[in-house]
Order: sequence, then structure tokens, then C-alpha cells
Amino acid sequence: MTTTTQNPPRIASLTLVLPGPDRKRVPSPYHYRVTYRDPAPAGPGCVMTWEVRGGREPYQMALERTPAGELVWHCTCADAVYRGDLDRRHLCKHAHGLIECIPATHVRRAG
Repeated sequence: MTTTTQNPPRIASLTLVLPGPDRKRVPSPYHYRVTYRDPAPAGPGCVMTWEVRGGREPYQMALERTPAGELVWHCTCADAVYRGDLDRRHLCKHAHGLIECIPATHVRRAG
């Protein structure tokens, strides 16, 4: 008898409905496309990167694993850059959307 193992399904792209970029925050689709995935994601370094489209301009996101094993989100959107400078724990809506879809623990914002 032979046993076959199946690789878990992998996400290449994802569309989420998030609050939009306008002042009224009308729900809008945001498209995430995986641009890099570490073949050995348990070690420290970059785990995954995404290209995000759907807002005022495209953004880049990255998920990093620290040597201590913590997962840290990085996003190039203005919210993550400017509000994150004031509050290390702040995560932008792009990161919150992915956190809901990707099971991850010990997640914090870069800073």
C-alpha cells in the first residue's frame, strides 16, 4: 500500500472587500497578489510579500519572521507609515484583511 501526501492548497491571489480610500470609506474590493513566498517560512526573514491594488495607488506588503519567532507586518500605505510611527501596535486595513484570512500568531506591526 502506498501513501500519498497532498500539499496544502496555496493562495496566489485574493480579493477582499475593505473600507475604501474615500472619506466615506465605502466598501471597495482590494486585490492581493502573492509576489514572494519563502520555501522555508519557519526561519527568520521574509515569509511572504504581496502586491495590493484597489486603493488610491498600489501598495506592497511583507510579512517578516523575527529571530524570536514573532511575525511582523510591513505595508507601504500612508496609514501604516504615518500612524505606525506614532503607535507601534497600529496595523493598517490591508494587514487586518490578510490577518483574517491567514492563520498567524504573535503578529505585530513593524517598529
